[in-house]
Amino acid sequence: MADAIVSLILDQLKTTIIDKAKEEVKLLVGVRKEVEKLERNLDLVLSVLVHAEEKKTTDELVKKWLDRLKEAAYDMEDALDEWKTKVELEVKGAENAANRQGKVLLLCNFLSCFSFRRLSSRHEVAVNIKEINRRLDEIVRERDRYQLESKKTELPKRPESSSFVDVSKLCGRDGVKGEILSFLLGGNSEVEAGKLIQTISIVGMGGLGKTALAQLVCNDPNVKQHFESVAWVCVSGSFDQKRVAKAIIQGLEKLSGPAAYGLESDPLEVLLERISKSIEGKKYLLVLDDVWADEGQRWDSLKVTFNLGATGSKILVTTRDLNVASMMGSSNSQIIHLEKLGDGECWSILRDIAFSGKDEMKSREDLEEIGRKIAKRCKGLPLAAKVLGSLLQSRSTKGEWLTILDSEIWKLNLAQKEIFAPLLLSYYDLPHLVRRCFLYCVLFPKDFEYPYYMLISHWLAQGFLGSDPNADLESVGLEYFNILVARSFFQDFTIWSGQIYYFKVHDVVHDFGKYLAEDEFAMEVVESDHLSTNSAKHRHLLVMVDKRMTFPAFISGAEKLRTLVTYTGEDALTPNALRSLFNHCRRLRLLDFNFPSGRNHLCNEVPEEVGELMHLRHINLAFSEKLETLPEALCNIFNLECLNLERCENLKHLPDSIGKLLNLRTIATGGCFALTHYPKDIRKLTSLRWAHGVIARADRNDDKEFSLADLGNLKRLRTVGMKVVGNSIDEEEARKAELQNVEELLIYLEGEVEEGDIIEALQPPSGIRFGFCDDYWLFPRGFGL
Repeated sequence: MADAIVSLILDQLKTTIIDKAKEEVKLLVGVRKEVEKLERNLDLVLSVLVHAEEKKTTDELVKKWLDRLKEAAYDMEDALDEWKTKVELEVKGAENAANRQGKVLLLCNFLSCFSFRRLSSRHEVAVNIKEINRRLDEIVRERDRYQLESKKTELPKRPESSSFVDVSKLCGRDGVKGEILSFLLGGNSEVEAGKLIQTISIVGMGGLGKTALAQLVCNDPNVKQHFESVAWVCVSGSFDQKRVAKAIIQGLEKLSGPAAYGLESDPLEVLLERISKSIEGKKYLLVLDDVWADEGQRWDSLKVTFNLGATGSKILVTTRDLNVASMMGSSNSQIIHLEKLGDGECWSILRDIAFSGKDEMKSREDLEEIGRKIAKRCKGLPLAAKVLGSLLQSRSTKGEWLTILDSEIWKLNLAQKEIFAPLLLSYYDLPHLVRRCFLYCVLFPKDFEYPYYMLISHWLAQGFLGSDPNADLESVGLEYFNILVARSFFQDFTIWSGQIYYFKVHDVVHDFGKYLAEDEFAMEVVESDHLSTNSAKHRHLLVMVDKRMTFPAFISGAEKLRTLVTYTGEDALTPNALRSLFNHCRRLRLLDFNFPSGRNHLCNEVPEEVGELMHLRHINLAFSEKLETLPEALCNIFNLECLNLERCENLKHLPDSIGKLLNLRTIATGGCFALTHYPKDIRKLTSLRWAHGVIARADRNDDKEFSLADLGNLKRLRTVGMKVVGNSIDEEEARKAELQNVEELLIYLEGEVEEGDIIEALQPPSGIRFGFCDDYWLFPRGFGL
């Protein structure tokens, strides 16, 4: 991962130095020399990073060298970000003073921002950079001893068609599918023996396609007709009775969103009673996917609940462990041992993906010979065949296919060699920034359903998509996402209107990401008022707070955290806990108090200390139902790019100084029903790309409230969900909205204005996706949420 980190820092470095030089900002001499030295050192290291990342799997010394480089790189990025921010704030301060006092004083005020009273903070940054250079000098001196070569990766060619898995065409599994169906649709021969419910288990190693096979069976029309209710639960990890019970209820009752999160406060006994009522007298199918833990006592106490179902109800289990299958109650005749595929079947999967969307090639016969040899490297694992097929899809020459066949990666001694080797081949073929984007996914638990737009907004906050404030970085993120889709790193897609909205990561691919990311990503469970992270190397942390606990007053070892995502119980996020967090974790770039989407137990206050988080890019306060106001200090976060306040139902107003957030790209206030207007200074946020829940006056343009005319100032705005208020339209002002750059506009009308009147006044250009909505909450989903 060090190659991606250092590349990002080098990009930021050049932006800071070159751009500021063009603006004729007079840097301190000591700072300038140290930064120039830093740039030279980075160039020396950057040329060999790709090779070093590949070599670290076989050379422990290279791995340690990269670890030291990564730590130095993080410190460099933080120091440079701090320095860059202070310089930009000083320039903005001088410009604002000049605007207030007149152009005659422009030069005087501009120079004053670099006066003696400002040098102390910049001197501190210079000292930090000098210390980083000292560390980097040593790393550069060690570079040559490892015989690292210059090597680069390029963006892979986009495939002409997708390589999504079609579970209706699972190769080589027709026989076993029939066997499972006969169990599920047949009689219940063991009722007389005291077993009221039959449990069928599919057992096999990771990557064999157990989950895909279970999905194939559940989607069979005969199964859907045979069972009155079907519930799917991914267990993955310890067999937590309450978590499994909640998931069963969600499956049986088809619950989602706030309705599902309402189960959080119910004790286990209440949940089990609810399950009993849902299945009473019904023939049901319960699928427990990816069961790991052999915890018979926990399962037995839960299983009693299912006896109220009608005769013929079944349980289908997938697991890697034969002991788990026995623990779940499957007899020998009810255990399906999923075998590896033959080489021919692996070649069939690989071939269909690799040649998908391509015309017949003259060299196809030569490629087939090589492809069959590559298929043997799959070791019978369909996931490996799929990943390798996706890798070969962007290659069409014999030499390119031979490079895959002859790769040294096949010789590595990996944790799970049979599946990790194909994944590693595809991973190292990705551009370094795309690799970084993939690894970020391991922050979230297995079987998490990722919204694509949430993930892209997280990548943006971390700087993975670049640092150019004028670039369409969200589109860059979508391109990276599509590359990972094409390479089969993602699966289980939910598609609306041809666009992927939600997806999952295969549990084996998740394990692979954890293997590569090592200690950088972590999930911690809070069991007291003090949380100690397992490693000082943690940079991205998901904190799970039990409903009986509050968020910890102190997190030791978290000084360098860049990401904090919380999963909490009622009123867990107290002002004191947040104050301690903000004071202690000053390097945070992303705060998400709304995980999973739809739950947030923030108390009624965000402390003023949030304004000290200089590096923060993304804050998600959505569903903070008790929040009524935001501190003005929030607007001191100059680098903030995403402010999500969705469904903060009692939020009465936005901060008056919100116009200071000049880097804000996303704002979301849909469902903020107590919010009566947007401040006028929203028009100053010229970096906005995506706005959800905008409130705009149609009847006037005054100096207090945001109006339709003010949309004309937001030249970069692309997607808008807007509530239009007023009983009339000032048409002259409305035409100043200038919607030429807007791609999507959805309007909710509050007042007596008719739809036809607003269309006539705004005159939306042809090509824009335009419509009206009957609910202030149901605005379009998109980046940043």
